[in-house]
Amino acid sequence: MKLGANSVLFGGYPLETAFRYLAMAGYDGIELSAIDGMSEHLVLERWRELAPDIKQLAKSYGLALLAIKQPSRDAAKMEQAHAGCG
Repeated sequence: MKLGANSVLFGGYPLETAFRYLAMAGYDGIELSAIDGMSEHLVLERWRELAPDIKQLAKSYGLALLAIKQPSRDAAKMEQAHAGCG
């Protein structure tokens, strides 16, 4: 089992801050927050553009990308979140 935490805990801070502190705390992975207006570490409309940097952060800090959190039940947003997991 892998222990992870959601990047929403670092809302208002750059995504790299979440990676750095979760790695320092000994977590195995991170769940990326895509919550509009709260913690936009992953903007679903731009996931293709953001993915290379996110993958590099995961590699640099030794954290697995475990999940994406997006609270919307909108079918289009859910599809974007699903596509971003690939």
